[in-house]
Amino acid sequence: MPSACVYGEISNIQQDNRITMDGELTQFHGNLADGHAAGPEIFDALSLHRSRAVHQDSTHVNSHASGIPAVTGRCWCISKGMAGMNSQTAGLASAVGYEPLEKCNAGEFSNATGYEFINTRMAFPWNCLPFSLIPSSGRVLRQPKYLEASPQPRLVVSCGRHGVVPALYLKKKLGRKIFTVHIQDPKSDTSGFDMVLIPKHDPTRGPNVYLTMGALHKVTPEKLLAACDTPEAAKLVDPTRPLVSVLLGGKNGYYSFSQADIDRLFEKLNRLVDQHNVRLAVLTSNRTPVEVCTRLARDFGDNHFIWNGQGTNPYFEALALADYIVVTGDSVSMVTEATATGRPVFVEHLTERRTARRFRKFHSMFEEAGLTRRFEGELAEWEYEPPNDTPNVARLIRERMAEQ
Repeated sequence: MPSACVYGEISNIQQDNRITMDGELTQFHGNLADGHAAGPEIFDALSLHRSRAVHQDSTHVNSHASGIPAVTGRCWCISKGMAGMNSQTAGLASAVGYEPLEKCNAGEFSNATGYEFINTRMAFPWNCLPFSLIPSSGRVLRQPKYLEASPQPRLVVSCGRHGVVPALYLKKKLGRKIFTVHIQDPKSDTSGFDMVLIPKHDPTRGPNVYLTMGALHKVTPEKLLAACDTPEAAKLVDPTRPLVSVLLGGKNGYYSFSQADIDRLFEKLNRLVDQHNVRLAVLTSNRTPVEVCTRLARDFGDNHFIWNGQGTNPYFEALALADYIVVTGDSVSMVTEATATGRPVFVEHLTERRTARRFRKFHSMFEEAGLTRRFEGELAEWEYEPPNDTPNVARLIRERMAEQ
């Protein structure tokens, strides 16, 4: 299969912004604890939104054609600051219409409309307590001054446990002057947010909850096309061989990257090279074990591309140019981003260090939807419609912000 950039296939992916996965962006209202379903009027409203989404181009989120005013003010992307969380918050902020503040001119910075990262962590003992015992106050944070910066945000996109309290505190303080969106299960009452975006593999339901297929992200057809024509892109490809991009995560709270995992992965990669004459483009993360990086350089460094963590990370190039993608299953974000390409995506499953039920459900859901397959050291071709939640969620946010 030729890479997406050869024939420009990426430019046609999801142009109509159609929601195709059953249950995506389903809003749940009513008392879910008692098993009450949402009222018919709610699903009618959602159907109307879906019908509009079919006819609106996701590449024009800043257009006034829909009658929705352009975004104003600042957007704060609040989280612990991990790469996967930043990818989700920044991806959504960009889709809503905010640019990174670092792109603004120095003289315009104070009045600029854009998004910025606010990295927050709860202080001891609050970080050890359930949310029911934590007040919505800036004083529970290690650096409460971050939430008092001026100008205050118009939109807050928070993610993860350490983003919950800051977002709720800002909503309590600013009320309707601010719109709050939380990504991932907040493990708390969802009614305090304007919107909560939870992947379908998480069980939480409640007021203001919308379900997404996997993680939100910043991989777009436009960014993939742009990545095909960069200095980094030229380092990845070999016109005589198919390109297999390999995205490696590593140890986390649920997965190890054991010696057995390492040996199994290298056996499969060697089989790909020997039997299919592919070129590998391997990108590691800061969680990838050192011994894996060392062995990659030793075994594949001469004839393949191995990113050593120095210089620009060619992540978008690896996604855009890949004929096939192999990704470790420890990251929902990486797997979801890989499927945004429409390329065959193979998941390498690591050994669980503790039962990973949510991850299992996520991987089963993506396999059943035809988005991914387990990596067995072989290549295969198949087609699927990439999940495209981010622009759909962004449109809902813009609509609700305009109404507020």
